[in-house]
Amino acid sequence: MTTNSPFAVSFTGHRKERILQKSTIENVQFYLTMQVAKLYMQGYRTYYTGVANGFDLLAAAVIMHMKRVYNDIRLVAVVPFANQSARYDEQDKLQYATILKQADEVVTLSQHYYAGCFHHRNDYLIDHASVVVAYWDNVPKGGTYYTVSQAKRMNKEIINLYK
Repeated sequence: MTTNSPFAVSFTGHRKERILQKSTIENVQFYLTMQVAKLYMQGYRTYYTGVANGFDLLAAAVIMHMKRVYNDIRLVAVVPFANQSARYDEQDKLQYATILKQADEVVTLSQHYYAGCFHHRNDYLIDHASVVVAYWDNVPKGGTYYTVSQAKRMNKEIINLYK
């Protein structure tokens, strides 16, 4: 069962194409792994991802890998609508399906796409965590900007891995 925990973390970040404009996936994965290890040592055990292409899938993969070392870590996949991965490339579709199978919990917010479903998903992520780990380039537009802005407004701790 999903709980709003003071020791829960949500992820938000850019799509793969935007990450690759500045960095490599491996570089972001390294910093993300280091950050999750640090948060784990501080007592954080539950991690929420919106399983979007890019940073969200990368974060989920990091958590799945870390579950091999930390058996009490939990991954909650928050799906905005049932057919979210329809437009992903084949590699991302496969990773998405694997994550949904291996997640400790999958929360599907709607069976169908609707205008605003991604904001609803992002609000859910913010509401269920005290820390938001972001990969945001500080450009004031898009879903990551929305999520970071809302999290700041709600006095959540923001950790931005963008270098």
